[in-house]
Amino acid sequence: MYPKLIGKRNEKGITQEKMAELIGISKNNYNLKENGKLDFNLSEVKKILNILSEDYNNIFFTENVNKKVDKAKKEE
Repeated sequence: MYPKLIGKRNEKGITQEKMAELIGISKNNYNLKENGKLDFNLSEVKKILNILSEDYNNIFFTENVNKKVDKAKKEE
């Protein structure tokens, strides 16, 4: 699941259906991807970031990854 993506999409007033149309996939596929059941491909990620005017880290870099990176740094 991509809560940052959902939040930014909602903040911009873009529905799942509209986002799916903008990036060129079905609404069902978009829903599965936004909810983490399928992966976005690089082309889709680039389109989403452009539409939302956001940086990759602000949308797709998750809290869990941040925690793992912090833990790895502490173990060094």
